[in-house]
Amino acid sequence: MATGSFETDTARAERRLKKFEKEAVTSARNIGSALGAIGAGLSIGAFTQFARETLNGLDALNDFADATGASIENLSALEDIALRTGSSLDTAGSILVKFNSVLKDIKPGSGADEVLRRLNLEAEELKRLDPAEALRVTAVALSNFADDGDKARAIQELFGKSVKDAASFLK
Repeated sequence: MATGSFETDTARAERRLKKFEKEAVTSARNIGSALGAIGAGLSIGAFTQFARETLNGLDALNDFADATGASIENLSALEDIALRTGSSLDTAGSILVKFNSVLKDIKPGSGADEVLRRLNLEAEELKRLDPAEALRVTAVALSNFADDGDKARAIQELFGKSVKDAASFLK
């Protein structure tokens, strides 16, 4: 991954968000003037809070990108899945970190290697992918398994103690 382009993309996104925040505050002031003093305070506060939360979310994605090597776009998609499954970005990040660790340490013939082979996946091929994409490919392959004990054991082999969180996330 070219860190220079990542930093450029991140800096560009942050500049756009700051510009959006300024525009939002200006718009809120204009709307507030029309609605009166109470409406203005609420509008400015709501827009400012939205912009602040957006920047905090971007910071969290940047932190996970640094920790996992995954792209911001793919991490954002994982966050969306996590939120739809009643989870969080922290949980998705933990699952991805664990999966990365398994891929990094996988040995030919190990339990994790056997699980990947049963899924028609190759560890070396998954290592070449963006980590979040490798997780997605694995989740798709797991979706072809019947929901039974074999699938549960396969997920446990790939995700260890985080199997409870991983199972619902992967589904």
